[in-house]
Amino acid sequence: MAKLKPIIHPLFFLFGIYFALIGKVFSFLIMFISALLHEFGHFLVSERYGYKLDKILLMPYGAVISGDMVSLRYKDEIFIALAGPITNLLIVIFFTALWWVIPDIYAYTDVIVSTNLAIAFINLLPCYPLDGGRVLLATLSLYLKRSTALKICRIIGLFLGICLFGLFVYSCFTTFNLSILFFSLFMIFGVFTKSNVNSYIRIYNDFSLKRFDTGVKVETVAINENSKILDVYRVVGSKDCEIVVIDDNGKIKARLDIVKTQKLLSSANLYSTLKNEIK
Repeated sequence: MAKLKPIIHPLFFLFGIYFALIGKVFSFLIMFISALLHEFGHFLVSERYGYKLDKILLMPYGAVISGDMVSLRYKDEIFIALAGPITNLLIVIFFTALWWVIPDIYAYTDVIVSTNLAIAFINLLPCYPLDGGRVLLATLSLYLKRSTALKICRIIGLFLGICLFGLFVYSCFTTFNLSILFFSLFMIFGVFTKSNVNSYIRIYNDFSLKRFDTGVKVETVAINENSKILDVYRVVGSKDCEIVVIDDNGKIKARLDIVKTQKLLSSANLYSTLKNEIK
């Protein structure tokens, strides 16, 4: 299994120093934890589609996921992109509901709600590579060439980033707000993030026989031959399994040992059926 590699961008450290200087270390910690939970939402849903996060680039107001999932359908890419903001919104709903039960905790948890609400809202902006930008990119890719859709998203993101930078300059003459500067730089940086490095990798892409030297527990799973490889991922997950392929009448059509199963999951088209892959 691939290991998750966290990467912290220099802007994130600067953002932390800024919060420390203004005496809001607790707020920064809440933002840090909320950003991680945001990514955990992406992680859970991506695994449902046979992928897992390879690395997380933590930045102010969240995390950037660089790269395109080239073998993933655009509609599924939308669900993965939305998983992060939805996670933050669920946290908001949970603590808001908790206030009705235990009103006294409001004073201690209001920052959690406001932070998660802000992260969800910011990440839903149509600015690539924010989640909203990825949703826009995937949606446009349904009708346009991917390269054209990417250019449109980058132009929108650059425009929004410049507008926010202008808003920061304006705040220098009114109510100074350094957070706007960080956010504008975050968006502008994202526009120029390389998109040719995959941040999502196939769950079984690093399959190795060496780990069997110490012994592993193997389960047997029966699944219909008309099931898609994506359905097999959802059943098997990250477990070591042998697959018994059956037809609609329950007749065994094939048996795949653990080696064949994992090699199948590491290379087969996610949307192809078992029947087509085991011919």
